[in-house]
Amino acid sequence: MGKGWAKGLTAATDPRIALAAAAHRGMQYVRRTPIELCRWPLAGFTKLALTWSDEMAYLVGLTATDGCLITGRRAINFKSGDGQLVEMYLRLLGRKNRVKSHPTANGGVAYFTQFHDSRLYEWFKSVGLIPRKSLTIGALSVPDGLFIALARGLLDGDGSIIHKIYRADTGVAAMTTTGNA
Repeated sequence: MGKGWAKGLTAATDPRIALAAAAHRGMQYVRRTPIELCRWPLAGFTKLALTWSDEMAYLVGLTATDGCLITGRRAINFKSGDGQLVEMYLRLLGRKNRVKSHPTANGGVAYFTQFHDSRLYEWFKSVGLIPRKSLTIGALSVPDGLFIALARGLLDGDGSIIHKIYRADTGVAAMTTTGNA
């Protein structure tokens, strides 16, 4: 066994760890210092209300296409080739996080921001966004009146609509309408 009294021990092997785990199960963090008094010069916090609105529906659409919910830390990452879109994402949330950039494999530049916000993360999950969503995303539960704002966010994120008509005899799709936003 290494350094520290809990090194290598689990709740199944040590009653002290089992007791400590049981005492903390189901607890949630409650902030003691008001967030306005914290000294995080670049981060900030989400000022947009966590309820459905045109802005929130648009952000859900953007997050569904270009965003990422990171498991573990409950962090949110938003990446785009358009730096102004990343800045607008943060501005709509009311956050002051930094927009960073990195080179892409084909010589371009990708802009991104990443921040931790447990409340927003859980709200995104409650409306249908999930971590590792690329191949598993399902329906998003958006109110009917906000569907257009959601669709605008989806198109601003990925930016294309493709309508295909499949011909049964050839197995080849004939493109009839293609548009890029």
